[in-house]
Amino acid sequence: MKRSMVLVLIALVGAGGLANAQALKKVKMTIPVIAHSMLPVFLAQNKNYFTEEKLEVEVNSTNGGGPDIRALIAGDVDFSFTTGDNVILAHQEGKKLTMVMSGLNKLFINWAMHKDAAKSKGITESTPLAEKIKALKGMTIGVTNAGALTSHLASFVVRKAGFNPQSDVNIVPVGSGPTWLAALENRKVDVALTAPPTPDMAISRGFAMLFINNAKGEDPSISEFLMENLIVRPETASKDADTVRRMVRALTRANQWALKSTAEQVAEALKPSMTTIAADLLLSGVKAVLPTLSSDGRTSEKSVQITQDILEQAGILKKRAPYAELVNNDFLMK
Repeated sequence: MKRSMVLVLIALVGAGGLANAQALKKVKMTIPVIAHSMLPVFLAQNKNYFTEEKLEVEVNSTNGGGPDIRALIAGDVDFSFTTGDNVILAHQEGKKLTMVMSGLNKLFINWAMHKDAAKSKGITESTPLAEKIKALKGMTIGVTNAGALTSHLASFVVRKAGFNPQSDVNIVPVGSGPTWLAALENRKVDVALTAPPTPDMAISRGFAMLFINNAKGEDPSISEFLMENLIVRPETASKDADTVRRMVRALTRANQWALKSTAEQVAEALKPSMTTIAADLLLSGVKAVLPTLSSDGRTSEKSVQITQDILEQAGILKKRAPYAELVNNDFLMK
């Protein structure tokens, strides 16, 4: 009798475990790169916030912005955690997307310049920003992808300096991570930009210097920015609001945990997702990204305005979109 009861209990526990596994809703999400800017996603995975929201989230990196948002528009994935400029430019083309949560609300893209290029132009890290960008004339800038935020920012800075992209300054895609580093190290490009820690890796290897430190607000005109946002198609927001709300809740919890923790604790929690990053660079990147995190997930009108300003000045945006057509803050935790 006792043996039968034990077998029944085992069967019930097994059935309960199976039921819990089956209760997890599977969703797909794209991210542009493996970088500190993806901190909310990585923490939501590693701290089990997705699981606690009964979600099984498949995360795929597209090695640069552009393909990530195109997969969302095509319906191949349910969500994208990426830069908000994608939403604005898609809107311009008549493809509606909605930002439902702000992960990072300050610009987190840094520039590194090859030391030989800097020497030839007489540039140092302490050179005033206006002088630095004037030195870009005749140079080649490396960006991750042609449609990525890095490309948009490069065009913005080139025009800000009074030059024309592709005539006065060449802008070329070099990918992310290892290919980005190789392009700069082998002087295929003179300067390149992407999210930390990749620029820091170039600097730590001794062949580059920090050129523009956006993470520390070197450009005061960009006080807020649509840096990383959870993005959905409007039909998902209306037809599957519960799943959207659970995704938003998990990512917001990740940010709030990070903001209450030490940089060392956050770096430790990120390790499973950033295995190729040296411990010192992982920690320095965490210290840089923490001030950019949104504590409540709200997407502000100011961040939308400044992002559209940049796209407009870069010559990419022809018609501005109303805030209400880009943002829905209704899914945030009350």
